Amino acid sequence: MNKIRLIILNPYDSLEVYEHRPMQEAKYFYDQGKDVEVLALQRKVIGKGTVENTIEGIPVKHFLCKSSRMNLLLNENKAVQVFRPIIYANWFLKFVVWLRKQLREEGEKEKICLIAHNLEMAFAACLINRMHRFSVVFVMRELYEGQTTNKLKGYFLRKISRWVQNRSDTLVQVVPAQRSMTQEKNRKKILYIPNYPEVANYLNVIHTQSDKLRINYIGSVRDAKSLKMLMEAAKGLEEIEIGIHGMGQAYEELKVLEKQFENVKITGYYDYQTMTEELFSNTDILFCAYNIEIPNWKIAYPIKLYEAIESGIPVLICRGMAPEKLVQENDCGYIFDYNVNALRNTLIAIQTDKSTYERKRKNMERIKGRYTWDKVVREYNKVFSR
Repeated sequence: MNKIRLIILNPYDSLEVYEHRPMQEAKYFYDQGKDVEVLALQRKVIGKGTVENTIEGIPVKHFLCKSSRMNLLLNENKAVQVFRPIIYANWFLKFVVWLRKQLREEGEKEKICLIAHNLEMAFAACLINRMHRFSVVFVMRELYEGQTTNKLKGYFLRKISRWVQNRSDTLVQVVPAQRSMTQEKNRKKILYIPNYPEVANYLNVIHTQSDKLRINYIGSVRDAKSLKMLMEAAKGLEEIEIGIHGMGQAYEELKVLEKQFENVKITGYYDYQTMTEELFSNTDILFCAYNIEIPNWKIAYPIKLYEAIESGIPVLICRGMAPEKLVQENDCGYIFDYNVNALRNTLIAIQTDKSTYERKRKNMERIKGRYTWDKVVREYNKVFSR
């Protein structure tokens, strides 16, 4: 198959950028000489219809579905906000119709590989592939059975996930625990392609010196509970500086709280291509802890862990996370019990014991190069040879 179409939901309020993982894949396919295009559902950008542009040399078609009036109602009218799920469902159905139209003529000429990121987009791909005209690759970037503690919502997510897995030709999984949750009949479809970083983006990370201990979170700002815990734990510790860099659903909530903490900086969006080197160079410890009450986060191996390895930066995670064993065995970070008091005690211990920090930093340097995107992305070649 030479034609590849990536189907994504863009979480950003922009037509100039989308998530890094599908962007990584698109660039790899393009470099392999494939005919690549990205088809994106835009929920945050105001507008209607199709907008076409090029991002990182890859053609992108954006489906816009939100009017300025609806945007105002969703932000300010509480009565309308109650119906947000129904409004989103309506946008999704319109996207499915648009997607079918975009692919109808192309699919008649030659078979197309649809690489659909996350459950919603894979569901859309399977809906338009009832006649099996396309090869559907479901990129399972979450453990969908563990996304919520709500039993009813969890039940429907499991049902939809199972249906999509059954209908997909390939399942790309990113953490080992996903395999055990996959039905036996579908395990032969699995390719394991974890969220490892590209080596080139971290070659020039050079650690800078500072009078403060700089503990940074760099990535998608989703887990409000854990980041609030970090802010609270560091409050009043004058030798520690907390940085939260990135956008996500928890950004606005945390930004409101920022002024209550003298040693916390919440910067918002950063350009992955141009700012990664600077952010990691000015980081002493990378905060990689997530709320382990959410099953999906408990079993996750966050990409920031592997970014820390490539940058030679010790990590801070909580006990019970899947990477705990990796961090322990390599003595390359700090592990705390998931509560604010335990985290505060850990922060105090870090700032007072510089020799332990230096040992962990050297240990992190030793495992550089083990977990890189450049090695695992080649697994995709198996899709095209089938």
